[in-house]
Amino acid sequence: MQLTRRRSAAMALALSSSLQRSVPVASYHVASAFFNHLSGRISVRHNHQRLKSSSRDDPSLTSEATCYNHLKQSRPIRIKAKALHSSEAAATKADLANDDKSTSTITKLVHFQRHGQGTHNQLYQQWTDRTGIPIDLSETNPELNPLLLPDIIDAPLTDKGRNQCKEQRIDKSKYFAGVELIVVSPLVRALETACITFEDHLPSASKRDDGEEEGVRWIAHEGIREELGLLLCNQRRPLKETLLEFTHVDFSLLAQHDERSDEDVYWKQHCERTSMKNADGAPQRESMEDMSHRAYDFLVEYLYRRPEKEIAVVGHSAWLLAMTNAVLEFDEGSEDVEEFGTMFGQAELRSATLTFTEIN
Repeated sequence: MQLTRRRSAAMALALSSSLQRSVPVASYHVASAFFNHLSGRISVRHNHQRLKSSSRDDPSLTSEATCYNHLKQSRPIRIKAKALHSSEAAATKADLANDDKSTSTITKLVHFQRHGQGTHNQLYQQWTDRTGIPIDLSETNPELNPLLLPDIIDAPLTDKGRNQCKEQRIDKSKYFAGVELIVVSPLVRALETACITFEDHLPSASKRDDGEEEGVRWIAHEGIREELGLLLCNQRRPLKETLLEFTHVDFSLLAQHDERSDEDVYWKQHCERTSMKNADGAPQRESMEDMSHRAYDFLVEYLYRRPEKEIAVVGHSAWLLAMTNAVLEFDEGSEDVEEFGTMFGQAELRSATLTFTEIN
């Protein structure tokens, strides 16, 4: 049913108060301003039924159910994936150590993780819970889509998101002892997630008995960023701010970084390329297929060529979904298809062996 203006205002006040208690000040002001605007300009329907968590708190969720086998089969290097469970970890790592480098295939063990809850996830969740209407993420009007507001740029983790990462570290850190390389998206929420979950591999924590560093490298890579275009939560903040906070991470691979302007060049290029296609000049959201090309290029042009055998990759839900559905190949009919084909939960970790085979 339709809410009266008074009830809508009360709902907006309650939501903004809730956000104030649980998110950083800047993000709270975004939410507060947006919901104050909501209370005076629009009416919403009330819906007591809770939506599924996968759509309630995940702005990058896609509902595409497309078969991408044609893409996988057209690529010169095929990537076969097999989910790794804790009971198999020791044997798998032993096999990797004895891997025959003379064969035409290369196998790596990769721990994929999605970031914990970000302030944009919380804003989306609060909106959906309170109004019963998910935000239309393709909406180009900031008055109807709060993820277009500039204060949401490069959304950080919430307290809940940090706790999610701490839980993963407590539950699974023993399985990551052999990690040699940590590759992370340059967005803040992914960097924070990696630092919490893989805390034991930070330079200050990974020293040998003789005081020397263990040598685990931390590298930021543009190829594993979240969906490009439109949604400002996925735009990177000025890099100089990130460099000061994450001094142990190598950011040298970031695309055409201009230290003078400190622009997010990767984001800007996508927006300039796609905004011409829209009548209102707004940039388009990156498609699942385009994200899969990015994921493939990252895996083949970067991970495949790295010498490390056990690697952690910390990224984002839409990018991971594109990779698992439109890049990786699983045994047909195996449980891995269902396990890996769904969207990663917040801070969720999934491990798999990836076998790269060049197709002649």
